[in-house]
Amino acid sequence: MDQVDYDTVDAQVLALADSLSEADDATVAAEVARLKALAEQIPDEDDRRLAVIRVQKLPELIRGPQPGTSSQYWRAASLVTQAVNDNGSTADRIAHAERAKSEIAALSEQAPVRESMTILRMNSTLVRLIERLRNDGAEG
Repeated sequence: MDQVDYDTVDAQVLALADSLSEADDATVAAEVARLKALAEQIPDEDDRRLAVIRVQKLPELIRGPQPGTSSQYWRAASLVTQAVNDNGSTADRIAHAERAKSEIAALSEQAPVRESMTILRMNSTLVRLIERLRNDGAEG
């Protein structure tokens, strides 16, 4: 049998996240058990640990992201909206987005564990906005 690696397990997790969207809990649990056994065959200890964690996230991947409910989540969402809709100068918009990024990072640390990464990921929108503004400013 070929040696199992993280990428093999990850590819199966992603494929199942799409194909099991209508599956019952027993089917999902069986696939998690099967993939966990596969992940435990990975020779590299760090890759094996990460693969097992990835497999355990399969039910969440199937359900999709759940909207946040904490005050930190709603504050972070508001900060993103404000930064994206800012009509100031390029420099002001970049500064606004940078401040929002910092505040969102702090909010993610204060948020309930189940929402902290979701909140932190909101910064990716601001990172792309800042990059676009800087590129537009460099071209203009």
